Amino acid sequence: MFLIEIACPRGALTAGDREGLAGDVCRLLVGAEEGVAEETMRRARAMTHVGFRELDGWTTGDGPWRPGDVPPLWVTLTVPEAWRAEMSRTTVGMVRRAVRRLDRSYGWQRPEGHLWINVVGIADGSIGMDGRPGTADEVVGRMTAEYRARTDAAGADLPEGVTVDPMCGMRVRLGRGAVTLEHEGRTMGFCAKSCRAAYAREHGLSVPV
Repeated sequence: MFLIEIACPRGALTAGDREGLAGDVCRLLVGAEEGVAEETMRRARAMTHVGFRELDGWTTGDGPWRPGDVPPLWVTLTVPEAWRAEMSRTTVGMVRRAVRRLDRSYGWQRPEGHLWINVVGIADGSIGMDGRPGTADEVVGRMTAEYRARTDAAGADLPEGVTVDPMCGMRVRLGRGAVTLEHEGRTMGFCAKSCRAAYAREHGLSVPV
């Protein structure tokens, strides 16, 4: 679940700019990624939305924005609150890369303070997936349902030291820094703490801090 709104001064970006920037953001966030189940990525793409909001009278402390100037951008990424802290650094970096590609296409040198990328978390019970109040775990469950219905991670043919996240199907290398959980005598590996928490709650296990 990525709900992304990009605000800019009215008239600052062309239709082609908006289409290109939205496409780059989606490609970086939910494009094909090695080691991730296609069923999960397909559902993740369906839960990713990018839109633009053009604002009138855009003014900074130095005065109003003028056509021809580098347009400031204010990007808001909305995600479940349970995901926010863990994913913010990575997702902010990905969106920044997409904006830099736009800047390079125009030869823009973006001034300091002219790009803001804020990640906002939505609390459980306030996530309105498909118009119904839900939780981060339910988003993970919906995103990974097709993968989990088709396969069993325990039977996957994997290199030594690698396991499959039982929630989403991503390959995880065990070792230092890995997100893991012991269950039924097995070490389960997870792509992120959010997948581990969803798995733990689904199986009635205590959720690691």
